[in-house]
Amino acid sequence: MLSTVNLLCLFFITLLIICTSFHLKSSEGKKKLSFVQQRLEREQNKQRLKRFFCEETDLPNINYIQEKLLRTNRSTYKIMHVICVGRSADFYKFFDSKTSRIVKTELHHYLSETLSPRVIGLFEDKYIVLVFESDTPWEEKKILEQQQKIQFSLPHEKKVGDKTLTFDYSLASMILSNFDKPQDKNQLFRRMAYSVKKSLQSIDGVYIYNINDYEKNVRTRSVIQALHHDIKKGGTQFELFYQPVVYSMNTSKEYLWEILLRWKRTEFGGPGVFMPLLATEPHLHYSLTIIIFKKIIEYAKNTQDTLPNISVNISHADLSIVDFYDDVMELTKLVPELRSKIIFETVEYSEGLLHSYAKENIIALKGAGFRFAIDDFGCGYSNFNLLSEKYFDFIKLDKSLLQKCQEDIVANETLKFMVKLSERIDVTLIVEGVENPQHLRLLPKKSNILFQGFHFSKPRRLISNVKTG
Repeated sequence: MLSTVNLLCLFFITLLIICTSFHLKSSEGKKKLSFVQQRLEREQNKQRLKRFFCEETDLPNINYIQEKLLRTNRSTYKIMHVICVGRSADFYKFFDSKTSRIVKTELHHYLSETLSPRVIGLFEDKYIVLVFESDTPWEEKKILEQQQKIQFSLPHEKKVGDKTLTFDYSLASMILSNFDKPQDKNQLFRRMAYSVKKSLQSIDGVYIYNINDYEKNVRTRSVIQALHHDIKKGGTQFELFYQPVVYSMNTSKEYLWEILLRWKRTEFGGPGVFMPLLATEPHLHYSLTIIIFKKIIEYAKNTQDTLPNISVNISHADLSIVDFYDDVMELTKLVPELRSKIIFETVEYSEGLLHSYAKENIIALKGAGFRFAIDDFGCGYSNFNLLSEKYFDFIKLDKSLLQKCQEDIVANETLKFMVKLSERIDVTLIVEGVENPQHLRLLPKKSNILFQGFHFSKPRRLISNVKTG
């Protein structure tokens, strides 16, 4: 039988074994837990870093550049250069992914070693971004010198596999001021994109960011967006005015009304501001032309007065729309008598006016009774070629011609020539810009001559607001 001492020894030995076993299991568990945590942390860190690198090339992206800028010396002056390889945003689409990756990677490393920028990376996975620092401000001369240095450093030929690729580049440069603040990130991207666009449009492929250009561009976009919105809504924000055109032999008698468009959103400026912008958006311009037509027809249906002739300004792009003739005929279906009263004024000066569908539409519309006028005549030799086609019933002289007549002998002789020419080719001549008695005294009074200007009448409202759906 075991003694008490032996029993106690056995008990403590057993307890020691149990504790040791528990400790070993606990350590193993901690090690396993530590391994899982480390793996999780590594994965999380990998995901965090992923946003700083391009997926295709693993090169630093714009997020990386932004982060680097936040950590640079705030007291230094920084400039950013954005290089577009191939002078086209679609350049890399012409190659397979492997070739694109090689070109981007090799250019990245080459420029990094050759120019030693403070930061280098890719914007939108295709534009090379270089950031440099200086202790002195970046004046224009200094920027131009660095642009030249970059241009001379860029390779214009590279061998990839068995292919030799040739390169051209555009280069946009922008001084960085407060753009490196996190809240200005989107603003930085917008200005970078604008600068790249301008460099692509320039003849030499080089552009230095100008805040005045940018703000003008922003305003232009806001005007076009507002036009898109209001035209899409049916045109209730637009109203029509008219200015009478009178007989030269009896200025109290009106021959026609020229329809003028006014936009109720006066904060965007008058027709002189938004109409040229519409010219850059042909289908938008056409939609507005149709709205104007609908408003005129609505007025014609509702008025009790006898309408005079009405002139409507259209563009070459309007005339070139395939469905223009069909659309006009459909709109005037219920008021066919209006066709002989409508005069289309075209503001184009190009010989292209009688190319494509434009010529076909003019012939078809004239056959239906519509008439045509060349507006702002006197701004190019091609107008005389247009007259020789005999598709036009009216010539509207640009108002600047009359305004110069008192002091400019060339303008005066041009006016006399146009009077004689209009008689010879049997075309009605409309003289714009008659603003005072002095202008009136310079002009002949003939049966084929009409006058228009503030001396006779300012524009008057035609309709206040007619919704067209």
